[in-house]
Amino acid sequence: MQGEEYFRGKGCVVTGAASGIGFALAEALLQTGAVVFMADRDTQKLTAAVEQLAAHAGRVHSMTVDVTNQEQVQHMIEEAASRHGRLDFLFNNAGVGGTTPIETVTLEHWRLIIDVNLWSVIYGIHFALPIMRRQGGGHIVNTASIAGLFPPPYQALYCTTKYAIVGLSESLRFELGDEGIHFSVVCPGNVATAIFKTLKPPGDAISAEEAAKITLEGVAQKQGIIALPEKYRQMWRRYWSSPEAFESELWDMARQRRSSYQSKGTYY
Repeated sequence: MQGEEYFRGKGCVVTGAASGIGFALAEALLQTGAVVFMADRDTQKLTAAVEQLAAHAGRVHSMTVDVTNQEQVQHMIEEAASRHGRLDFLFNNAGVGGTTPIETVTLEHWRLIIDVNLWSVIYGIHFALPIMRRQGGGHIVNTASIAGLFPPPYQALYCTTKYAIVGLSESLRFELGDEGIHFSVVCPGNVATAIFKTLKPPGDAISAEEAAKITLEGVAQKQGIIALPEKYRQMWRRYWSSPEAFESELWDMARQRRSSYQSKGTYY
C-alpha cells in the first residue's frame, strides 16, 4: 500500500472496528506498523476480531464503546491518547444504514440514525481536537457515504446524516489545516459488509479490504473527500458537472427502487 510511512508507529483509534470497513482499516493500519485501538459496542465480536489480529500483539488494543454515549467516547479517546502518548488518528467509522420508504419511518428511527451516524462523529471530534491541538497536529477521518455526495432516493435518513458528515469534515479541514490538524471524509459506494443485513451485497460491491486500502492511500495524501470505488467517484463527478443530466439517473433509480419495494419489500 502506498503511504505506509504516514501511519507507521502512530496511535490510531478506529470505531466500528469489529467488522466490515472498520476491521479492514484496523488490519491495514496494523500492517503499516501503527498502534491501533479498536473500538466497538459488541464486546464478543470485538474480542474475536482482536484475536484474528494476534500477530500484531502489543500494537492492537480493544475498547468496548457505545459511540452514542458521550462519556464513553470521551473515555475512549483520552484513554487511547494516554496509553500511546499521542492521538495521531481518529477514524470515526461506526455507523448504521438507512434505506427505507419514508412512510415507514418513525421519529425513533430518526433519533437512532442521527445518534449513531452523526452524534458519534461530533463526540469524537469534540474530544479529539483539544488533544490534537496540544500535541501540535493530528488527522481525523470520518466515514460518510456516497449518499453524502449525491442523494439516492429512499435514503432520506441516511443522506441527512452523511451529508452532514461531509459538510462538517470539509469545513473543519479548511478551518484547522493550518494548525496541522487534517480532516478526510470517506464516501464509499457499495462495499460488501453487514450493512446489507440479510440481502446479498450488490454485484458491484467491493471488498472491505479494498475500501480500506483506497481509504488509507487517500488519507496519506491528505485528500479531503475520498469517494470510492471509481464507479461512484464518476457518479459524483457527473452529479456536480452535469446536474440536469444526472437527474434522469436519480429518477430512474427512484422508480426502480419503488417497484422493487412494491414487489419484494426490499430496494433491490
